[in-house]
Amino acid sequence: MKDIEQRYFNVPIQLLEGFLLDKNQILNNIVHFACYEYCTSKNAEISQAEWFFNITVGNPKKAMKDGKALLESIPVNSPKIGVNVHKLFEFLKEEKPEFKQACFLAFLALRSIIQNKSFCKIDNKFLLSRMDGKPKAVKALTELSEAILKYASEYQTVKIKRALVETWGLVTYSRYTRGFYVSFSMSLPDLIFEAEKRRKSVIAKQYKAAEKEALKMALERLEKSRP
Repeated sequence: MKDIEQRYFNVPIQLLEGFLLDKNQILNNIVHFACYEYCTSKNAEISQAEWFFNITVGNPKKAMKDGKALLESIPVNSPKIGVNVHKLFEFLKEEKPEFKQACFLAFLALRSIIQNKSFCKIDNKFLLSRMDGKPKAVKALTELSEAILKYASEYQTVKIKRALVETWGLVTYSRYTRGFYVSFSMSLPDLIFEAEKRRKSVIAKQYKAAEKEALKMALERLEKSRP
């Protein structure tokens, strides 16, 4: 028997849309999409997908029909997220407070952004957009759904990040940075080193550009002052 904790459903980020409103439907969509994609990519039967993911689909015919419709409705090359099978069924079977659901969404959103990178820098708008199932960051927070918008305040985003640090293995750093750095594989000292290295590099470039502009202005001033 395969270890279910090591299996992942790799699905487009769009499937997270509406999670806080109807998590059971969204989680079922994830299962159906993953099973259908597995079957089409492997030229397999759904029973083989069930064996691979170590799951049992209640209505295989409906799962394949729904999975096909979902696959055809989502643009090719959409960003994907790996959803742990064990964790997904934990959320299906157990009632979770909404804040824990929001943290789960934030975790998936960050994983979809970081992918295979050791770390990256993002901002709250991008995080919230991915939590809302949007591939790209919205231009204005008002474009977010009401369910996600309620978590857009500084208080809520800080609370979510703190929870992810405490229970989901997130490492994050945001001293004097526009946005914040995140990682699930680096130590905090290593992440701080990378962030500060980039911050000092940006400051040096900005100073050099300002120095160049100041020199240009001074030379123009000298030119105008000549008799």
